[in-house]
Amino acid sequence: MTKVCNVADRIIQNRLDTGKSAPFAVQLTNELKADYHQLNNLFLVKCDMSLEIIYIRRIIEKVKELLVYTEQSLSQIAKALGYQKPTELSEQLMTYTGLTSAHFKQIRKNKLEIIRRQQEKQNEL
Repeated sequence: MTKVCNVADRIIQNRLDTGKSAPFAVQLTNELKADYHQLNNLFLVKCDMSLEIIYIRRIIEKVKELLVYTEQSLSQIAKALGYQKPTELSEQLMTYTGLTSAHFKQIRKNKLEIIRRQQEKQNEL
């Protein structure tokens, strides 16, 4: 499980860094040197979820991180990850978190406000 998640994270980061995307199944097969269907069946039995679901969950974690810690919009992130339509990513975010991208942007705004206040306090001293 850890190995698959690490590979998924590298694939996601590579997409963000280069803008190049190949199907997850192909990349995973190449990197792990294992048959995708056998690996998928193993994960279905052992973890009760497909490799594709694991991959989508890893994408959602990265998206949440980017929304909170960068100024990128969901549309920009979706484009960088190779989504044809930002609404696809938005729907996945809602499905897996129950929250919208606006929620994560609000977290960012709140964090920045806290930092600003702390800096003001430091400047007063």
